[in-house]
Amino acid sequence: MPDALQTDNHILWALIATSVVMVITLEAVQSAVEGAWPHQRRPSTMLPSERTAHSLWGIVALALIAGGLLLIANLAILLWKDLDPLDIQRAGGVLLAVAWALFMLVSIDRFGIRRHMTAIGLAGPVAAIAILTAAIVLLALALIDIWPPTDDFRDALPVILITALRRGG
Repeated sequence: MPDALQTDNHILWALIATSVVMVITLEAVQSAVEGAWPHQRRPSTMLPSERTAHSLWGIVALALIAGGLLLIANLAILLWKDLDPLDIQRAGGVLLAVAWALFMLVSIDRFGIRRHMTAIGLAGPVAAIAILTAAIVLLALALIDIWPPTDDFRDALPVILITALRRGG
């Protein structure tokens, strides 16, 4: 078994956790944007400021998905190339986690946060968008920094194909 796949590898666990969180996020995004109970979230019953904030939360949801995919790409390359994480990746991951927690608190509404976020209007989604913008920029810059040459991808492809053929062929 490669060293990268050992159970004491923190990057592997971060990649697994991020992937699980992305699945949960996709479910929350679907619920928040489309609404699990559309008759309870119709825009016609919302105040004008609530309607604007509701549409901005949709932008937050899209930015969360983009940030999560960038984080997964960063972690996958770190794991594949056996690199140490950069400080910029840690900062981007922390900002992404803060925005994700805010989005989940608002979209799940088990703690009554949605009522308070509705009361502050546009400030909540605008703050989340600002945090996510910083996270996406940091993670994109980190990905550019660690992106391997094209030859590395070409060299890895035969290994993947041979392994797949040996297993199920």
